[in-house]
Amino acid sequence: MNNPPKKPQGISALWKRSTHSWALKLICLILAFAVWQGIRVSTSFEVVVADIPLLVTAGDGHAVLELSSDVVSIRFRGSREDISYISRDQITVELDISERADRLRQTVKLISRYVKTPSRAHIVGFYPTEIVVTIDREVERLLPIKATFEGSLPEGVQLEKAVCEPASVRIRGAEQRLRNLELIRTVPIHLDGRYNSFKTHVAVAVKGQPWTASPERVAVQMELVERGETRTIENVQVRALLASNNDQAVSIRPENVNVILRGSPERIENVAAKDLYAYVDCTGLTTPAEYEMPIRIDVPDGIQVEKTEPSIVKVVIKGM
Repeated sequence: MNNPPKKPQGISALWKRSTHSWALKLICLILAFAVWQGIRVSTSFEVVVADIPLLVTAGDGHAVLELSSDVVSIRFRGSREDISYISRDQITVELDISERADRLRQTVKLISRYVKTPSRAHIVGFYPTEIVVTIDREVERLLPIKATFEGSLPEGVQLEKAVCEPASVRIRGAEQRLRNLELIRTVPIHLDGRYNSFKTHVAVAVKGQPWTASPERVAVQMELVERGETRTIENVQVRALLASNNDQAVSIRPENVNVILRGSPERIENVAAKDLYAYVDCTGLTTPAEYEMPIRIDVPDGIQVEKTEPSIVKVVIKGM
């Protein structure tokens, strides 16, 4: 009896191994896809940081005259943790074109190596994607500096003068930018609530300007003076201020005085005699006698007593 021919064992083993290998490959492919999907999801967070200042340096003897944009927006992509660490204050974009500063006008494509940031997130885009830089010769000028102010001085106080020390600063920048400059200013000095002269140190206003200044700060001496007019209120009655348990008779000579006031024109023009309270403090006088006492006057807010005529009155204390 003839037996059926047997398959060669080598082919059978190869078939089994091939079938088994495809199954493993499919499993591995599914696992790889799952891992890739997990990584993609965990690193697919994005954020756009806008208006990041752009710093371009052109090397010695050259300065940036114009930029098509001085700020840039950057799109970052990464994990939630990486994205959470991104802050505009911690990002800088710096371009050094000193090696090709001889090209007076050039287009520079923005790439990730120009960006410095502590985050591990990846940069996936810029807006704009490139900038146009115009280069000029760098020059230095010595220009006077002037203090600037914000806020308002209290009523009745005015700024007499403001003196900067040093009176001039050196600035460096593009020749065409500096050509028509006549002076440099400080950042604003706050005047709110200032009554007396003072001295302060303040920065030169260079932020956002296409030039640098030396020194970067100056001292400013502020001289403030009172601004006001005087007005005489006549025949203001003088009263005696007595202790509550004092029943002695008191007389004052003269009974009326003239009061000279100082204040702003707006306040002083509306003051009348009835708004003033002139008195002599007699609370410590108990012995019957004749005394010479100074006059005290209560006045409305914002008004000062320049003097009284007379400034001394006679007070007569009589016994009961």
